[in-house]
Formats: sequence, structure tokens, C-alpha cells
Amino acid sequence: MSGRRPLSVRMTDDLAADLEVLRRGGMTASDAVRHAVRVVAQGQQMAERLAVDGGRRRPRFLTIRTRGLYGRPTTYDGPDRRV
Repeated sequence: MSGRRPLSVRMTDDLAADLEVLRRGGMTASDAVRHAVRVVAQGQQMAERLAVDGGRRRPRFLTIRTRGLYGRPTTYDGPDRRV
């Protein structure tokens, strides 16, 4: 996509709380927004594909498998913390 322009979104309390959830894993706010948009867009694309392929309406509900959304956590190679 050429001619990309910066995106501005009004920060609300709900958006701030949602971003906080996504940022717990160490994401930046920009990465969290990109990630969330990607997840929703992929769900929308899947719903549209199901409707076209099946010759019917888009499904009312769609399950998103979250296991593949996040990378595997890195193992800790430091000293034993005896936790």
C-alpha cells in the first residue's frame, strides 16, 4: 500500500485498558494496535471467505485460536531464583 499516512486514534479509558492488557507481554503501543487490527482483520477475512465458499451468510460467531498469535515464551537461562 503506497502513500501510507500516520494513524491517529483518540485515547479513551477503554482503549488504554485494552492496550495495557496487550502490552503485558512487552509490546509497544504501536505493535499492540497493529496486532489487534491484524487479528480482527483476519477474523473478518475468514468470515467473508466462509460466506463466499459456502454460498451463505457470514457466520455470526467465529472462533479465533490464540495459540498461534503469540510467539513461544523464551526460556530463562539465568540463576535459579528458588521461586
